[in-house]
Amino acid sequence: MERLTEIMRTNTLVTLGASAVFGVMAIVLARGWIQGAVQDEFRQAPSKLVSQTNAPFQPMITTVSVVVANSNLLFGDELTPDALRLVDMPEDMVPLEALQNLEDIFPNDYDPLSTGPLVVLDDIRMNEVILPHRVSGLNGRGSLSARIRPGYRAVSVRVDDVTGVAGFIVPGDLVDVQYISEPNPAADTPIYRSDVLLQSVRVLAIDQSQNRRQDTPEVARTVTLEVSHMDAQALSIAQERGTLSLVLRAVGEALPSTTQSLDSRQLDRRANSNSAAKKPRRPVKVTPKKSPPAIAQITVIRGDATQSVSVRREALPRSADTDLAGG
Repeated sequence: MERLTEIMRTNTLVTLGASAVFGVMAIVLARGWIQGAVQDEFRQAPSKLVSQTNAPFQPMITTVSVVVANSNLLFGDELTPDALRLVDMPEDMVPLEALQNLEDIFPNDYDPLSTGPLVVLDDIRMNEVILPHRVSGLNGRGSLSARIRPGYRAVSVRVDDVTGVAGFIVPGDLVDVQYISEPNPAADTPIYRSDVLLQSVRVLAIDQSQNRRQDTPEVARTVTLEVSHMDAQALSIAQERGTLSLVLRAVGEALPSTTQSLDSRQLDRRANSNSAAKKPRRPVKVTPKKSPPAIAQITVIRGDATQSVSVRREALPRSADTDLAGG
């Protein structure tokens, strides 16, 4: 029994010794592999550096600070420093006259209570660059004159629910102006004429509203248009001589189109061009009459007796008398 116990102790010691030897060998091998990998990485580093040096040079992009809107701003809104912020933008993408400092808008002595507020003169979207002509100076106000482009004038025309497209026109839309007149009022039969007086005219305001966000139709009495000076004169004369009617254009359709005048006589011809009187008549199908049979039946009555006799029909010449009598 003691001999068996001694043998088991010996085996245990041998097993522990073998495990220790294998562990040491594993550590040595792992250390050698790691050192070899590190040396290989250092040997490849100079070649990588050379390849990066030979890569094409990419110039650095020059950026500048510009002032942009921090949120959506509508026409007439008061402008405050909190509504703006500075962002960096590539220099070659910065719009001309873009403001680059908040001091360009708000001076050092800016105080809304004493110097007056600044207002937005046009709708500005979030992250849109601020340009000088889109904001007012100190003590400014959102007026219609701020929206008129250089060289243009604002003129108002009278409209109703029909001539104003039932109130579906809003500021910012493009319209054509039709002129309906009576060239010869002294004529026995009045003749009316329609001409397209102006095309692609921008609407500035409806009545006294400049709100572009109007989403419900509202019948107006006046529409303010942006036109040239000569066109403003033409509209004033046309309102006195005839009737002006607005025609709403589709979004994005700004190019003028070829037009021609139309009077009431041409309108009548167009209205009657497809009438029943103008349509070709259908050919009438004529059924020829059957010729009478060659044998005629004659009934002969003798007293109380009757007898049917067949005789040959003779063709008699037609005379004038028989024609008048109906044959």
